[in-house]
Amino acid sequence: MKTTLNGILALFLALVVQVSFAQEKTISGTVSDQNNVPLGGVNILIQGTTNGTQSDFDGNYTITASVGETLVFTYIGLKEATAVVGSSNVINVQMQEDAQALEEVVVSALGVTREKKALGYSQQTVKGENLVQTKEVDLNTALSGKVAGVQMVGAPSSTFDQGLLRLRGETGVLYVVDGVKVYSQSDINTDNIGNISVLKGAAATALFGVDARNGVVLITSKTASAGQGSISIDHTTSMTSVSLLPKYQNEYGGGYYQEWDTFEFNPATDPAEWAAFDGQKTPYYAADESWGPRLDGTLVRHWDSWIEGSDTFGELRPWSANPDNIKDFYQDAITNNTSLNWSKGGDDYKVSASVRNINTELVLPNTFRNQIDINLNASFDFNDNVNMYTSVNYQTRVTENEPAQGYGSSLGSNFNQWWQRQLDMNRLEAGYNQNGSYYSWNIRSPRNARPLYWDAPHFGVDNNNTNQRKDVLFGNFGLNYKLSDNFKVNLEARRRNNNYFSNSRTAFGGLEVPDYTESRSRYEQNELFGFANYNDRFLGDALDIDVKVGFQLQANKSVATSASAVGGLSVPDFYSVATSVDRPSYSTTFTNSTVNSAFSSLSVGYESTLYLDASYRLDWGSTANVNDNRLETFGVSGVFIFNKFLDINAISFAKLRAGVAQAPIFPNPYQTTSIYNVGNPYGGNASFSVPNTQSNPNLLGGTRNETELGLEMKFLKNRLGLDLTYFQREDSELPVAIPVPGSSGFTGLSINSGQTSSNGIELAISGTPVETKDITWDLAVNFGTLEKKVDFIYEGIDKNILQTLSWYSLQLQEVVGEEWGTFVGRKRRVDSNGNFVLNSDGSHVFDTNQNLGNVLPDFTGGFSSTFRYKNFFLFTGLDFQKGGLFMSTTNMFTNYSGLHEDTVGNNDLGNPLRDDPSVGGGVHVVGVDENGGTVDTYVEAQTYFGGLFGAHDAYIYDATYVKLRQVRLGYTLPTSLLAKTPFKKVDLSVIGNNLLLLYSDVPGLDPSEIEGSGSLTSPYRAVEGGQLPPARTIGLNVKINF
Repeated sequence: MKTTLNGILALFLALVVQVSFAQEKTISGTVSDQNNVPLGGVNILIQGTTNGTQSDFDGNYTITASVGETLVFTYIGLKEATAVVGSSNVINVQMQEDAQALEEVVVSALGVTREKKALGYSQQTVKGENLVQTKEVDLNTALSGKVAGVQMVGAPSSTFDQGLLRLRGETGVLYVVDGVKVYSQSDINTDNIGNISVLKGAAATALFGVDARNGVVLITSKTASAGQGSISIDHTTSMTSVSLLPKYQNEYGGGYYQEWDTFEFNPATDPAEWAAFDGQKTPYYAADESWGPRLDGTLVRHWDSWIEGSDTFGELRPWSANPDNIKDFYQDAITNNTSLNWSKGGDDYKVSASVRNINTELVLPNTFRNQIDINLNASFDFNDNVNMYTSVNYQTRVTENEPAQGYGSSLGSNFNQWWQRQLDMNRLEAGYNQNGSYYSWNIRSPRNARPLYWDAPHFGVDNNNTNQRKDVLFGNFGLNYKLSDNFKVNLEARRRNNNYFSNSRTAFGGLEVPDYTESRSRYEQNELFGFANYNDRFLGDALDIDVKVGFQLQANKSVATSASAVGGLSVPDFYSVATSVDRPSYSTTFTNSTVNSAFSSLSVGYESTLYLDASYRLDWGSTANVNDNRLETFGVSGVFIFNKFLDINAISFAKLRAGVAQAPIFPNPYQTTSIYNVGNPYGGNASFSVPNTQSNPNLLGGTRNETELGLEMKFLKNRLGLDLTYFQREDSELPVAIPVPGSSGFTGLSINSGQTSSNGIELAISGTPVETKDITWDLAVNFGTLEKKVDFIYEGIDKNILQTLSWYSLQLQEVVGEEWGTFVGRKRRVDSNGNFVLNSDGSHVFDTNQNLGNVLPDFTGGFSSTFRYKNFFLFTGLDFQKGGLFMSTTNMFTNYSGLHEDTVGNNDLGNPLRDDPSVGGGVHVVGVDENGGTVDTYVEAQTYFGGLFGAHDAYIYDATYVKLRQVRLGYTLPTSLLAKTPFKKVDLSVIGNNLLLLYSDVPGLDPSEIEGSGSLTSPYRAVEGGQLPPARTIGLNVKINF
């Protein structure tokens, strides 16, 4: 009986399975919108299951389902559509607009999503997919040109240096990733960004407190989609090469004069076989300029011909140009960027994870970085009322030999300031390390081959090594509890850890004393955050009220230690502080601070027409006076949506907004409290010193008052959009260092006194001029202006030196009544008619302490174009700046040292500039003397260009530029080719970054990327101090979805 029953059950199950399989079939079709335009990316799920797919770029889809099952089609901004599987294998679906879903939702303060129409302040969103079109690793560079009023002040693209993000003229923008404050954009994985919300004004950022007064870049990480799972692999291989170099001359070689030296054999000291060298021509090897003999092929003894035992010893070679010698030093660098992404979503959970590995070379040889990012986001619904979520982000970054920048021993300085144009880079590389010694082109004499001034360039990159490692871990863990349909609470713990280690060495065998330094630092930030939220509708749903009340507790702790050898190292080729010749130098720095905060906000909406927002925050900071350490930040904004009152079909949406806010800031740590600096022991006793500036227990960081007005409009059924903003701000009670009597033991005292005022206009225009079945073309333009004036410094003080920059005391100043950031320095004198005032010998007369212009640009902006034709895709992004000034040390030195092409050629007489004026050469100068008499003469070229050294006005340039920054040309493989593969989608692309400087008046430099070693680190880089060249990147990208 039991056997019979089992047999019956088995037969029944077999029949069920047979019937089920008999009813399963492959369904295909096309999804389109109400205008019959195919829709790609539509989610298609079998109702009640997690089985699903997506439509491709042409709207086509394929799914396996059974007869009677329901297919659910969903797409943002469109109504959900359903279709029941019947006898047909083809189901085409046309989706309709959902007026309610079309309301744009953005991320606002505290990471809360809101309808954009309700925001009373300036905000712009950048989708993650648009951010990394060209696989940019640096977040600031990726944002360049994409947000109005935001500019990326670039660092040289041939380095690992970070660019500065400047928002409404200020740096110090706060980055927030899933609620966690991140103070370095390099710690953020750009591939894991779902979208970015840029909050610009103080009214927008008030709830973030004092850290956010310069703006917030609010980042939401990628998350899984409900009911879907996906796996993708994204790989890019790219090559980077130098894109721009100064225009070098190739007519004259190294030396201080054009005559040849000759070798004179000395039988008393020279080897006998050197007698054959007597009378041979020799250049001035040790000269670090190129004012030497003409490069005419004369046979001479080059530097390496004096290295005994070498293959080149005794060799005579032509004195010839090497036009590409600088370019030949740099390499074509390869970067491999691979990321693996996985996500899975169900009815009550969402989990996503990603791993990214980047191996980056720089164009400078022997420079490398490996970076690994690991990201995890998860959300779990325990029931309808309780949700738990977490986000964990880890990055480890190892950098070898990060290049130095600026004036000094950096290679940018060497090649553009102290160099000889005839040098052969391949011979330098092959010959610098021979016979157990190091050599270079600048030997002291034929009898002393030790270099003078500088080691060979390859010695530095091969031997003077630096190593850095940075580990970053940040994330959160939170709980949402829904007490009722209208009331919920949130509690979240956040943590961020940064650990940094570096060591650097100066190698044995070079000109510099061997050295070794190592440093470690650790930064830790812990936060506890929570808020309660009540939301309800009244008056028949006409009135919407939302109230939030919350708190934030933040504790910061940092410790930094360093140890350095002093006097050299005692053990050859053993690099350790323990081998220091003299007592090593040690330092340790601790910093601890806390900020405790309470905040509240009220949002009121009426009839989806009028909105009012008010926010208030109190911060108690440990860095302020203990008796007065409370700061208040508040903002109020309002919105009026008026398109419904216009009755104009062409206007789809119209909104006016206005806001006011006040945002104070705490002083820096220990500005209000006296501290002691620990020095080296003296006489066996510990020594201490006090800072030069006296602490002020009542010091504040300043207060900002800001007003903002805005107009947002959309036209032609949202095909064209406009967002216009005007802002005005006043920064008052700014810290100012005033002089105090020396008898006090200090040189200055910081008090609250300064005041500046700013205003600007921001304009964002977006549109879709073409939208058909096969073609879509989207355009976006962003534009921003800024005026910033100095209103007051201190009674009796009308100017303040922001920084003394370089070379004959060029300064950046703030002067009362003028624009902030004035260059003050040496200027060639001119008379009322614009004629140069000259001395009788033709040299310039200089005036000092002259206003040379302003560092602030007139306006900045960007443009982007996204063009799609069937499966093809083309993205183009450029950015621009009009106005603003900077000084170039590179161009000053290339002229002074005779390296630049401006120092050669013929004068107006048709004779070589470098010929003596007595034979028709020289630079023709015309002007007047101090009495108004005419001066018309020719000046020897070396004297003329040497006389311009330190002439600030001659080397201060207009920083206007237009730059083609990003291009991506892509193709999506047709789904028909992938039918028998495990791939859902395959994208192939050619990408380019930093491609072309379309316009600039600056010779040999890219004004969009200036290193900051010789100037202010923020918010403007006023002096280029001798930097490495810009670089262009071109690569291939493939992305595969499974």
